[in-house]
Amino acid sequence: MIKRLFTHEKFQPILGHDIDKPRITAAGWLLILFYLGVPAMMVGGLMDLVVQWLTGECVGVWCLF
Repeated sequence: MIKRLFTHEKFQPILGHDIDKPRITAAGWLLILFYLGVPAMMVGGLMDLVVQWLTGECVGVWCLF
C-alpha cells in the first residue's frame, strides 16, 4: 500500500487524448478558503468578543475603525 502511494504511474490516453493529471481548480480553492477561513474568522471574532466582555478592553479588528 505504501509503495503504491510513492510510485508515479504514467497516465493512459483516454479515447486517444492525453489528459493531464488531476489538479485542484479555482472553484476548489474557493471552497477550501470558505471551508477553512470562515470558521477561523468566526472563532477569532468570538474570542475577541469574550476578551472584550471580560476585560473591558477592545482587542478586535473593529477597534481600528
